[in-house]
Amino acid sequence: MANPILYIATGSAPLSSQFQETLDMLLTGAAFGQPTILWLTEASLSQLQRAPSNGLAQLPDFGVRCVTDSLAPVTPVPVETLDSQSLLRLRDQCAQVVVF
Repeated sequence: MANPILYIATGSAPLSSQFQETLDMLLTGAAFGQPTILWLTEASLSQLQRAPSNGLAQLPDFGVRCVTDSLAPVTPVPVETLDSQSLLRLRDQCAQVVVF
């Protein structure tokens, strides 16, 4: 199994072109079997509550694992809450990290 790619959403507006393009890239890789993880930071979760992204609802269908470092509010996808040490280990295990 290939090492996963970790995408870190730092809080860019969910409706921005950068967010949507990165989400498309993430979904494309996952569709072709690339193990993919999306780390939704507290800032990005806050943005998503204000302006939800329909693209996120597709993530479970493609096998994308979503994680967060804060108490997960209601989100359009299942989010796994990890402590800071677990997130650092996860980041170190990934073949590539993309921050957007």
